[in-house]
Amino acid sequence: MKTKTLLSILLAIVSTSGFAVTWTVANSANTFTPATISINLGDDVNFNIANAHDAREVSEATWNTSGTTALSGGFQTPFGGGLVSASQLGVGTHYYVCTPHASLGMLGRIIVQNLTTGIASLNSTVKISLFPNPATNFISFDTGSNAVGSTSYTITNAEGSEVMSGKLNEQISTVDISHLAAGLYLTELYGQTNSSLKFVKQ
Repeated sequence: MKTKTLLSILLAIVSTSGFAVTWTVANSANTFTPATISINLGDDVNFNIANAHDAREVSEATWNTSGTTALSGGFQTPFGGGLVSASQLGVGTHYYVCTPHASLGMLGRIIVQNLTTGIASLNSTVKISLFPNPATNFISFDTGSNAVGSTSYTITNAEGSEVMSGKLNEQISTVDISHLAAGLYLTELYGQTNSSLKFVKQ
């Protein structure tokens, strides 16, 4: 009984709040590491870079020519880096450069996605929930009896690479994620309609 109550509370929290994540971008000599990250709306990005580098948001056209003209209203960190808050990162692709080293190819991208979290509806009568979130070794999907056998899933990492896929064959299907690296993952559900959920692997 206590387990069911705890589970209900966790699902309620997940469905209403989601999980904001702070991502880190470092530098390796005159390159950003990683050069491209995919994050969710509401996440922050911390630039942990050497004092010789900054990060300035530019337009895609400027980025394509390795230019350094600042994008109006875009973010900029001081030399040595700093935090770019979620309020500065709307949905879409944010292109940025290191102003002294853009001509040497020190360019980066932040791809911001707007994902639903916690509970996704496949139709008006079927809801799929994912728990626990954050997770350690396993995640479970509760498909509701009407969706059993009709829902497939894929899991992709923050870089957009598919790391797992399968089919949900039981009302509560458990998936082993112990081999995945810690981080944020996107689960795409393919059933009567397509839906997305995210989870954090600790």
